[in-house]
Amino acid sequence: MRRRISLWDRARSLRHAARLALSERTGRFTGAAAEAAAGWLDLEPPAAARVAALSQRHGVCFESQQEAAGALHAYEYLDFLDQALDAWGQRPPRVPVMHDVGCASFGYAAALVALCRPGRLVGVELEGYRRLRGGVNRAGKAAANVARLSHASFVIADYTRFAERADLITAFFPFVTPTPVLGWRLPLSVLRPRELFLAVRRNLNPGGRLWMVNQGETEETLAREHAGAAGLEPARRHVCTSVIRPRAVSPILSEWQVP
Repeated sequence: MRRRISLWDRARSLRHAARLALSERTGRFTGAAAEAAAGWLDLEPPAAARVAALSQRHGVCFESQQEAAGALHAYEYLDFLDQALDAWGQRPPRVPVMHDVGCASFGYAAALVALCRPGRLVGVELEGYRRLRGGVNRAGKAAANVARLSHASFVIADYTRFAERADLITAFFPFVTPTPVLGWRLPLSVLRPRELFLAVRRNLNPGGRLWMVNQGETEETLAREHAGAAGLEPARRHVCTSVIRPRAVSPILSEWQVP
């Protein structure tokens, strides 16, 4: 069932639209803004054990270069993909070009590089000039995150209008319902799942794949409708019942192919 948009939600959306427009008009890149490295993560034993296993398996130590929140975020996304590939009995692919849709400040770019070793990785974010703590914006933080990686870049763009070919596209929690859009302080005008999945299909090379993570069954069902309507074919799915940080519903990772 589609959620109805209340008058309050529409008012919030208008406020977010004004803020986004102002950000786009006045935002500018002021240089890379590196994070202060956390050095270590304060985790409960099960989460600490999983992080240690991922660190050893993939040769990463995100906390040595990122603050705690960013490092944990990177481990979470690496965990989703690692779990699914294990469940499918599949080795990480080696792809020439890889895109990530809606990458925010791309704090998990190193996780994607560690897993897939892409020849070129592009993170695409709609709101690149959002102000963050410490007076920096997403563009500055993302620049620092990709600077230490070979062949990685950050692009401020609406992915529905982004035209570049890729062999693998990742989409972590793409917007398919109003609630997360408003939760991220974005206007409802950016909720265009039909156009988003058509862009993914258009950009994927023949034989290319989409890895998509959705928040629970309800969100995944809507996303599957849009992906199928765009001409993508489902290949595999995995429910991540074991997660590093507790979530209200289990993330579901699905793989889609270009026929």
